[in-house]
Amino acid sequence: MARSASIAFEGFPRILERGDLRAGRWFVAAEEMRPVLCFVTEALDGEDPIALTFSTARVEQIDFAAIPLSKIPGPFCTVEDEIVFTPGLANPGPLLLAPVRRPFRGGTLLRLRNGDLGIGFAVKSGQLILVSLDSGLVADAYDLVFERWTLSIRRADELNVIGHFKPLTSLAAERRRAADAAG
Repeated sequence: MARSASIAFEGFPRILERGDLRAGRWFVAAEEMRPVLCFVTEALDGEDPIALTFSTARVEQIDFAAIPLSKIPGPFCTVEDEIVFTPGLANPGPLLLAPVRRPFRGGTLLRLRNGDLGIGFAVKSGQLILVSLDSGLVADAYDLVFERWTLSIRRADELNVIGHFKPLTSLAAERRRAADAAG
């Protein structure tokens, strides 16, 4: 007689309603069949809260965007894992970066003056905003800038790298625009 394998559930994600998505809430949405990790901020686009999205459109590359929460299609579910941001790129391993204090680009990881980990992004007006990745609240000052970072999830003792973020340089952006125009 064959024995059935045991089944273990290590998290019970539940479906969330749009009204449950308040500042400081992490959730998962879907873009076609890809999961998109999202975070609600107190920053507004008109009357609509801005959500930060982290997705993997390319292998091991995190795409970061700040969009109005109303533009993210449901359904939504809770995140049952710890979210880990690490300065530097995952491959070939953690990289020792010199901390820099200067203006930041969108998607840059920041250490806020209050000690929280934050991220910076631009809104339609071009204004740069920084928010705490703990609370979702808008912050006014930062100490350190890390343009390259790695995003991982941790469940129990296992850490799984989702991908890394590296802003496009102006040269790479120009090449991409030229390729898009030609093709």
